[in-house]
Amino acid sequence: MTAFISNIAAPVGISSVPLVIAALGGLFSERAGVLNISLEGCIGAGAFTAAVLAAAGASPFLAVSGAAAAGAILGILLAAVHLRLGSNLFIAGMGINLLVPSLNSLISQSLYGHKGNIRVSAASLEWTAWMMLPLALSAALVLRETAFGRRLRAVGDKPEFISERGLHPMRLQGTALLLSSASAALSGAFLTFRIEAYVPGISSGRGWMALVLIWLGFRKPIGILGMAYLFSLIEIISGRVQSWAALPASLSQTFPYIIALLALIVVSIMKKPNHKRT
Repeated sequence: MTAFISNIAAPVGISSVPLVIAALGGLFSERAGVLNISLEGCIGAGAFTAAVLAAAGASPFLAVSGAAAAGAILGILLAAVHLRLGSNLFIAGMGINLLVPSLNSLISQSLYGHKGNIRVSAASLEWTAWMMLPLALSAALVLRETAFGRRLRAVGDKPEFISERGLHPMRLQGTALLLSSASAALSGAFLTFRIEAYVPGISSGRGWMALVLIWLGFRKPIGILGMAYLFSLIEIISGRVQSWAALPASLSQTFPYIIALLALIVVSIMKKPNHKRT
């Protein structure tokens, strides 16, 4: 039993890292009242940028920094389109999700003559799993105890409160979108170095799962961390069950998303106010 737990615990920790990074970034934008729907696209952009830079000989640090910059650019684009031009946030975010895969393919075709995989050198990432709890605690501290965090929460709840004090709600929301997009891009860079390659569709729905974790974690960093561990555990167990029971891969891969959907339904029912009959 001890061997089984140890064999599961380590993969769960490393598998949860991209979910935690993306979801914590998404939490900042959600608390600011501008939920970042484009996390899925930002993960893909970060993964591709890190792969291109690493394949060109950049160090892992520079590749990851470039990935974060790519995500930040997408965050600025989303903020400009939504906050400045007044477009629907959901539609603008979906536009980025659709744009990124096509843009990645176009650049890959121009640079490498194909739209397939981009191999990168291996990087040791096991230590990052130990950083997720400090990261979640730091996010909670920033949101609860710093002026920036209090302003973010205020602009999400009562934007007029911020305006009355001479601050700029749109500037705060734009910053939140930039931070969340850059965080999601860092998540993508992690995926690239973890599998030692960029492959089309590398995000595999993790951006959407990160959005789900925000709600299942009750909009709390520690709650998000716990839910990320839970769904990483489900994902790993599903893969083990597939090999044991010879299930189709397409079936076992849907288990985490089915459970996420059911969990969202349960949480929605629990939060629904009880109306007394009159």
